[in-house]
Amino acid sequence: MTQEQKQIMGSLITVGDEILLGDIPNDNAHYIAACLRSNGFRLRSMVTVGDAEHEIIQALHTRLEDSSFVIITGGLGPTEDDRTSAAAAKAFNLPLVVNDRYRQGLKEACTRRGLSWSEELDKLTELPQGAVKIGRDMAGFILEHDHVVCYFLPGVPAEMQQLMSDQVLPDLKRRFPERPVYVKQIMRVQGLRESVIGHRLKSLSWHDEAVQVGYLPQLYENWVTILVTGKDQASATARLQQVQAHIVDRLGAQHISGLNDDTLETVVGRQLRARSWKVAVAESCTGGLICQRITSVAGASDYFERAFITYGNQAKMEMLGVPPDLLNQHGAVSEPTARAMAEGARQQARADVALAVTGIAGPAGGMPGKPVGTVFIACSTNSHTTVQKHLFAGPREVVREQAAQAALVLLWRILLQ
Repeated sequence: MTQEQKQIMGSLITVGDEILLGDIPNDNAHYIAACLRSNGFRLRSMVTVGDAEHEIIQALHTRLEDSSFVIITGGLGPTEDDRTSAAAAKAFNLPLVVNDRYRQGLKEACTRRGLSWSEELDKLTELPQGAVKIGRDMAGFILEHDHVVCYFLPGVPAEMQQLMSDQVLPDLKRRFPERPVYVKQIMRVQGLRESVIGHRLKSLSWHDEAVQVGYLPQLYENWVTILVTGKDQASATARLQQVQAHIVDRLGAQHISGLNDDTLETVVGRQLRARSWKVAVAESCTGGLICQRITSVAGASDYFERAFITYGNQAKMEMLGVPPDLLNQHGAVSEPTARAMAEGARQQARADVALAVTGIAGPAGGMPGKPVGTVFIACSTNSHTTVQKHLFAGPREVVREQAAQAALVLLWRILLQ
């Protein structure tokens, strides 16, 4: 990487008491960070502050010291608690002045929508002196201070995203034409704990600072993330593929279910379509979570045949043909019942493969030898039936979701054979 292509590092400030109070998630920060990285920019830091003026001023002063650019979202509305414009004016020692063009545009928008003008809307048109207005009918402006460009964007996600695409990114690219390329990949790992992944990869050395490998544990699977910095797309992609090959070699291809957005339900769907197979699902404790995930993929009707939600024993007998004697002898949560459910679902649906899940999600229902979290998962094809026993930990919904994930993992592995 040449000196001219040094990393362009910025900072992000999100404003809003509603974020700090946990009323809404900070999805804007996630969107902006990902958007910047995919266009050759990085965030050095991100911070969320409340609606108080002094907090916004302090955040601006701090982030200006080590940033090539600053993005600020939120607090640009017409209400009393929207104080970002006033805080920016005070932080940069500038007066607030009415932007006549913005005011006229807002008045025209109100007329088109049959709305009356108000004093609160007057507040929207007051911007720090020297600010460049961006966005026609929405809040937003650009202001430079000590050679650092600051982008003030609305907190409304759709408006923020539009201004990022139409105004911020083109302006950043113009200001910083020489910048590196970032290529990122997520490897979705099944069946290996984070500690095991770390142990298998710890001796790998990338010999340069352009490669960053991280571990991102999810509730149901683990992600290995690769970020490569390069002078151009081709060299960065080639380096990423080298790193990926080393990681696959250490972890084993049988543990890598997909890359990036390749969810298990997406991968399983592709496998089923490639085989021209139909799948059926019989669910007890998961109550439809598995079929919901499978059918969340567009085109799932090509391979998803039907689902049986057999919560009670009577339903298992009537809909799946589970023998009463088997239930009496082994109970609903057992290896034989899971096997009979899967085989019954496959036969009833005339499907090529079927999944079945039965278990104790809690918080009550545990018994000696079968504590809360005990789940049996079965997968049946025309040639064989496989049954797994799991003991999941956590509250009811976590157990249910872990069971759904484990069922899809089992189906994925069966389809790989």
